[in-house]
Amino acid sequence: MKRNKYIGIAMMAAGMLAATSCTDFSDYNETPVDQMPSGDLTLWENISQNSQLSDFASLVRQSGYDAELNTPRSLTVWAPVNGTFNVSDFQGLSKEDLLNQFVKNHIAEYSHAATGKVEERVHMLNEKSFDFLGDGSYTFGKIGITSANLPSSNGLMHLLDGAAKFYPSIYEYLKVGEDIDSLRNHFMHYEETRLDENASVKGPYVDGIQTYIDSVMVTTNTLTRQLGALIEREDSSYAMLMPTNKAFLDMYNRVKPYYNFITTTKVNDVAEYASATDTKTKTVTVDAAYLTDSLVRRTIVNHLVYSNNNHYNKWILEKGTPGATDSLRSTLSDRNSKRDKFGDALNKFSNPKEILLDSQVGEPIEMSNGYGYMVDSLAFHPWESYCPELEFSPRSYLANLFPASAQSMSMSVPDSLYETVFGKDAAKKSTSYRYAWIQPGGDRAKPDFFIGMPGVMSTTYNFYVVFMPTALRAFGNEPRPNWLNFELNYCDAKGNTQKYCFSRAYADSLKTGGKLPAVPTSVNANTAFTNNPEKTDTVFIGRFQFPVCYDGIGSDYYPSIRVTSPISVFNSTQLATYSRDVRIAAFLLRPVELDEYEAKNK
Repeated sequence: MKRNKYIGIAMMAAGMLAATSCTDFSDYNETPVDQMPSGDLTLWENISQNSQLSDFASLVRQSGYDAELNTPRSLTVWAPVNGTFNVSDFQGLSKEDLLNQFVKNHIAEYSHAATGKVEERVHMLNEKSFDFLGDGSYTFGKIGITSANLPSSNGLMHLLDGAAKFYPSIYEYLKVGEDIDSLRNHFMHYEETRLDENASVKGPYVDGIQTYIDSVMVTTNTLTRQLGALIEREDSSYAMLMPTNKAFLDMYNRVKPYYNFITTTKVNDVAEYASATDTKTKTVTVDAAYLTDSLVRRTIVNHLVYSNNNHYNKWILEKGTPGATDSLRSTLSDRNSKRDKFGDALNKFSNPKEILLDSQVGEPIEMSNGYGYMVDSLAFHPWESYCPELEFSPRSYLANLFPASAQSMSMSVPDSLYETVFGKDAAKKSTSYRYAWIQPGGDRAKPDFFIGMPGVMSTTYNFYVVFMPTALRAFGNEPRPNWLNFELNYCDAKGNTQKYCFSRAYADSLKTGGKLPAVPTSVNANTAFTNNPEKTDTVFIGRFQFPVCYDGIGSDYYPSIRVTSPISVFNSTQLATYSRDVRIAAFLLRPVELDEYEAKNK
């Protein structure tokens, strides 16, 4: 892939994410006149009269910075001598780019002498930084200094054996990089420039309008702020994935089905039901095409930037291949990220080699504040980035219940019972587990409640119910299992509410790979599920593909699942066999592709 050797960055005043004004710096210092032959001449006079610097002088003059080098301002110039760089590479740049990428790339504020041992990181006028090192002999940006400490009335000059290479920041590269137009267009859509009235010098009012003698314009990008990726700052260090136009489009088409919105989505308003058989609904209207496009593009860019200062990402700077336990963590903050079932932000990835290395095009692109990695595909696992496993605890998502009461309970698991409760292969994460205890409202009542499920996407999920153990004496010694049915309320692709009935026979066929029976139109004793009361039992109840997406239309609009029991309260055998008290820790919705991936990689 072609890459520019020198990047002609077409910067307007708004192009740099920093405050800029009519003058680059406001602090000027007088430099004492040196008694050496050149000490009474300005930097510009010494440069323009030095036959070794005619190429450098011509470029300084072309940029218009020669006048500044004649002022009393204290500066240090690292000037490349003739024949050590290709002057024609810079002559074609715009005046602004020439000034920023070449002239100011060789000039710094104040005096930086090559005396004794020097270990300095010099901040240049274009905000780039270079290492100034040595002890007797010296280098600047890894380029040798042939003559040092040449004095002028307004500073010092060192002669260089080559031009200091200009490295764009990651943000600057986004504006000009080849084959990343889709990425660039999305980021630049969020760039905005405004007048900083407090930093600007006010002039007179003209026709009732405030004018400014020195106007300071501030350019910001709301997207980089939201991502926690300050890729325009020179004092930062990042690695950024830069998908090619093809990779961006491929990812767009991959993600788009998950965000299938319709104009009007209707949901059962179960939180406002007066009874379990109520049919109250409510609707929400959105610009479906706009919302889909916006969220898909945002999903693509959410996890492209990685801070090199994050310990999860240290292996990037080591330029090695990540080990089995290495991972990546993007800059997207907890506040802005989706979360997994444990409440942790979705910005940590378990397949760093696939993401950062396997799809890489060419070598990493060195920037002034990190590296860019051009990639021809984006290898994020959906469940780690935009379509996570969802967990709905009845403690938090109980939408309504009839007639019953619910309590939030906590169960402490002794070490001696841990394997019994969770299985011998379970990783011990805690000793205290919370769940909901739902109790019928009388001797003739049985479970009937609704669980809301916000944030569901238009994809296929496997449904699981996590029952807590009740047959162990330490937890109350309730030896009877539950006998429960589950009905899903959802919106179809035409905007109408529908009902889907889970059944034990259908779930069993999915597990065994057998022929699938017809989906029942109603629930009954034959469709109900039971659990093992002697352990934490995660019961698979079936699979469902949501035709529309709810993630993005508001937290009040969601599908819901109704939980009932076929127990007859007049049947003494059933009452003796099954418990009417329900103790559930969670409903889990796992993307089918996650289950398939884990089964394949056991």
